[in-house]
Amino acid sequence: MRKAVYIALIALSGFAAFGQDAEVPLKPDAEFDFKLDYSFKERMLNEKPDYQAADPDKKLTSTGPLPYLKTELRLLKLATGEVRVKVINHKGTTVINRKANTDSAIKIDWGFSDDVKDQVVSHSYTILLLNDDKQILSKIILQAEADGTFLVNGQKRGRL
Repeated sequence: MRKAVYIALIALSGFAAFGQDAEVPLKPDAEFDFKLDYSFKERMLNEKPDYQAADPDKKLTSTGPLPYLKTELRLLKLATGEVRVKVINHKGTTVINRKANTDSAIKIDWGFSDDVKDQVVSHSYTILLLNDDKQILSKIILQAEADGTFLVNGQKRGRL
């Protein structure tokens, strides 16, 4: 009897988990505007990332102006029920959590482009649009590949 109850509980928990893992839809491109903002910024000696490159060619040897990446995402249209926006980096840390609106931009400071490509800083952000019950209604995925390709929802939008 205990074995049958145990098997039934496992089966029910499996079905419940399957329902929660349903894929969250990507926000359509027509509902948001995305811009890459490149600039040059001076890297100070104390701003070096906390890592040692195994390859001597990858070590930081210059402190001059280096390419620096920021992005700006503006929501043009909110679907029914989308009231909050939450931005999470590749480590699962919440970077932004605020009320969703079409009046202001979501600005993300990525850092020096070489650090983003080498993935020593956040190289991926997921923007979640939530309802009042904190259920995810749609998402936008921003990702920088190691080769410098910049993707928005899996579509190429530029190079670093």
